[in-house]
Parts: sequence; C-alpha cells; structure tokens
Amino acid sequence: MPEIKYFAWVKVSYKKLLCISFFMFIAGCQNAPVIVPPIKNPGGDVSLIFSRENKVLAGRENARVYVDDIEVCTIPNGDSCQINISSGTHALKVDNPWSYSFGMFLKSYAFSSGKTYRFMIVPNSTDILLNIADTGNLIYYEANRTAATSDNGDFTMRLSGE
Repeated sequence: MPEIKYFAWVKVSYKKLLCISFFMFIAGCQNAPVIVPPIKNPGGDVSLIFSRENKVLAGRENARVYVDDIEVCTIPNGDSCQINISSGTHALKVDNPWSYSFGMFLKSYAFSSGKTYRFMIVPNSTDILLNIADTGNLIYYEANRTAATSDNGDFTMRLSGE
C-alpha cells in the first residue's frame, strides 16, 4: 500500500498527487487567446473583429485576412484581431499562402456605419476539398469561384449570427 501523505490537510496518495500536478501543469501550458495587433488598420467608423477558432490539431499556418486586397491581420490558431474600416461594401478574404488547395475564402459584405461585425474563421472541412492531385484541386477551385465569392481554400469565415 502506498504511503499516505498529508497535502493541504487532505490525505492524498503519491499517485493522485502526481496526477493532479501533471494536469495542473498541462492546464498552465494552454494558450490563452490574445488580440493580435493589425498589420494595417485602414480606419473608419465600422469595427470588424476576426476570431480564429482554436483547434487542437490545426495547422501551423496563420490565417491571413485581407480587406479589399489589403492584408490587415495575420491570425494564429485561437487568436483574434480587430480593425476599423469605412462603411460601405468591402471584399473580405481569408487565405493561407502555403496552401495546396489553390483556393481561398472571398466574399463581399455591405457594412453599416457605427456597427461592429464579428467573424469566425474556421478550417474548411478536408472532405470538401479534392486532395487527390493538384489538378483536381485546381478544377474544384475554378468550379466554385465567382467574381465576388469563393469559399474553397483551407479557411472559411462566418459572420456571427449567420
């Protein structure tokens, strides 16, 4: 029988104490989400908040966020970024430059003055992409692309409340 020690006025075996210590160590090592400073903040009266879903097995690649072809944020797994833009219609894009899918998320949105919009960036489902060969990915990319919208890359983005 293992020797019983007193720890914080409670009888605890060495195995239990070791397990508790290990789980506390692991919990302390977890990443806490942070707000990533924008690369470029165009400025304006509309706030956009981009949050990337925290996935345990997510790729190391950062999600690059573009507004009207201007890179505004590079967001690591589980983090977020806030920028301000002017009201009106803007094209938002999320891309992974090291992607083998040859695709991206691209969609135009109309933003009203004085409002805040929250977007969640999540990895696209791998079964949606044709990962057979690069030619298959290219065909899928071209088949799911329009002038104003495309959602066939490694990331997709949802407006909260959609």
